[in-house]
Amino acid sequence: MLVEQRKLSGKSQEDLAKYCGVSKSSVSKWENGTTRPSICQLPKIANFYKITIQKLLTGKEKYE
Repeated sequence: MLVEQRKLSGKSQEDLAKYCGVSKSSVSKWENGTTRPSICQLPKIANFYKITIQKLLTGKEKYE
């Protein structure tokens, strides 16, 4: 989901890393599934991509 959102937004891993105050390698690990962002980072990531946390986590705007 993170890679898809980044590509849709036209942003780089470095852009997200700077916005969240983490390293580019942290963003890379989030994207490839090695690690996950902390719960504290989720609002920042969602805000960066201008999506809801729900969409960030599930890929959907509403629960079905």
